Amino acid sequence: MEEQSAPLDPQIELAPTSWPKVIGILSIVWGGLGLTCLACGIGGILLGPAMMPQEMRDGPLPPSMRIAPWQAGMFALGFVLSVLLIVAGVQTLRRNMAGRTLHLIWAVCSILLTIVNVYFGWRQVIEVEQWMRDNPTSPFAKGPQMGRGASMALVVGLNCIGIIWPTFLLIWFGLVKRTKASFGAPPNADFI
Repeated sequence: MEEQSAPLDPQIELAPTSWPKVIGILSIVWGGLGLTCLACGIGGILLGPAMMPQEMRDGPLPPSMRIAPWQAGMFALGFVLSVLLIVAGVQTLRRNMAGRTLHLIWAVCSILLTIVNVYFGWRQVIEVEQWMRDNPTSPFAKGPQMGRGASMALVVGLNCIGIIWPTFLLIWFGLVKRTKASFGAPPNADFI
């Protein structure tokens, strides 16, 4: 006797695909982390000298403890990109094709910004080394130091971590999820 297959549950067939929720939430979290890190970075540079001992505040500060014009620009672009990623995440949660476009724009800009950041980070490592040679009596120059190789490895390593998500998004939205149908059935209007 042949077994008859059970009919498919209509609820399973109508269930929306779950990837927009996953990608949207991860993008919102990543964008929120970006805003938090920016706030900590700016706060550390602005408030850090006030928390140092007096003998460290008396002399000149190393270039890494002052906001250079390129850093101000990077902070501003980082803020804009973090907000853009949050908006892209929300649009993706809503299964709106604008989420795909915003993610692609964010990914390209983020990768370019990372490359620029590595370059300026490399320049800052060299500037700090020169500053230490010019200010050998400074408490900053007397403390334990990382070599140029270790400093550059840190700069490149941290930026490489930041390039993983935009690279994934370029592949995901550029090659895999390219159509409205790939976003699946839209959820209820009350979803977000």
